[in-house]
Amino acid sequence: MKTKKIERDNRLDALKAISIIFVLMWHLRPISFLVNNNTHVIIAIIARIIRDLELQVSLTAVPLFFLVSLYLFFVKKPDKEYLKIRLIKLAKLFAFWSIFHNIFLFVVTREFPDFSWDILTGLKPSLPFAGDSVFYFLFNLMVLTIVSFLYYQINSSKIVKIISSVAVIFSLLYFEAVSIANYNIPYHWLSNFLLYIPIAFYIANYSNQVLKFRFFYFLTYILFSIHDIYLRIYGYNQSIYGRISIVFGALTIFSYVYTLKIPENWCIQKLSQYSLGLFAIHKYWQSLLFLLVKHYELSLFTSLAAIPLNIIFSLVGALVVLLTIFSIYLLKSTSLKQFIA
Repeated sequence: MKTKKIERDNRLDALKAISIIFVLMWHLRPISFLVNNNTHVIIAIIARIIRDLELQVSLTAVPLFFLVSLYLFFVKKPDKEYLKIRLIKLAKLFAFWSIFHNIFLFVVTREFPDFSWDILTGLKPSLPFAGDSVFYFLFNLMVLTIVSFLYYQINSSKIVKIISSVAVIFSLLYFEAVSIANYNIPYHWLSNFLLYIPIAFYIANYSNQVLKFRFFYFLTYILFSIHDIYLRIYGYNQSIYGRISIVFGALTIFSYVYTLKIPENWCIQKLSQYSLGLFAIHKYWQSLLFLLVKHYELSLFTSLAAIPLNIIFSLVGALVVLLTIFSIYLLKSTSLKQFIA
């Protein structure tokens, strides 16, 4: 019998490829400058523009991942059996990577982390030089999947509209109020992502009606990005994901990419197929390489042609990507492929 070929949606592959590239750009920061009072004004402006792009563009990655995942969930028209299969799959991924993460930390630091809720939810322990664990994403996705299933069970379209409107409007007002009050919503909190449930639901069921307003999403994204930049200039402590600009940035990218005719592309498909592996593995290589840099006391900032460019960050970033791809290449031929693809 011939093996049935899995049909891929090139648009969703492109969205996942964009998302994982943004994740790598945010975590690795390959273009980074050392700016001080003696830095030339042009270099300072360039450094500021790059940082603003990281904060306003790269940070749409995680919301995009949630949006694509929840969209696919609703497209499947989930029943209890599909919910069970989905949650078991996510739980296996979460358990595997959480165990690996803690073993890695013990091998590197020779210390056992103190038990906490953050460990249970995949946020901690933190990696040396690489920050918190990324597997809070899987924990949140499990919770969002359960809430999405309950949301999908509502039979009244009127009630669905009311709940959706309240969820989206309240979230946006909450994000703006927090931003103006100079407060920060922790990036791993579910409150950052609940509004993507009704958004994904309406895209899955009423795509033409929702996606046709993509220009207005883009315009809102630009306006609130300017708003964010203005607040940062005055020292406001902004949320990572709990911002109106991030919501409309993710919605803008989804809307424009999903309405394109994207031809089949090997690179896009591989980035999409192994986005989980790239997402999961890269921070371990980042941590190891910076530990190596520290051990040999290499300077983190090097001047190149009178530009205070962080050469080490660029080199480490390139090596992290290459080593991560090599790790995926090795793992994909083993039984561990299920944890990276």
